[in-house]
Amino acid sequence: MSPLNVRIIRFIDLIAIDVKACRCYSIPQVLVHHGLFPVSPSHPRTAVSIDLLEFYHALFERSADAVTALAGTLRTHYARRGFQTLDHKVSTLP
Repeated sequence: MSPLNVRIIRFIDLIAIDVKACRCYSIPQVLVHHGLFPVSPSHPRTAVSIDLLEFYHALFERSADAVTALAGTLRTHYARRGFQTLDHKVSTLP
């Protein structure tokens, strides 16, 4: 098989490499073996580092905390400027 040029997305950079496969291992199998996740199952042109995917998974797990913190901060910020905000209890204005 002829080599396939694949873009690799990692933590620190974006590179292009030529990936070679043989009869016993397909290109996606070679990529996964080297810690890269192909974005296409049959003829990948791009692959993402599995470590980077794990990082984004952990970031997603914690994103609810960040959204809650941002919402609380905005509520305080607006309250200090005299704006009334409504919550799930539907607060009424005086």
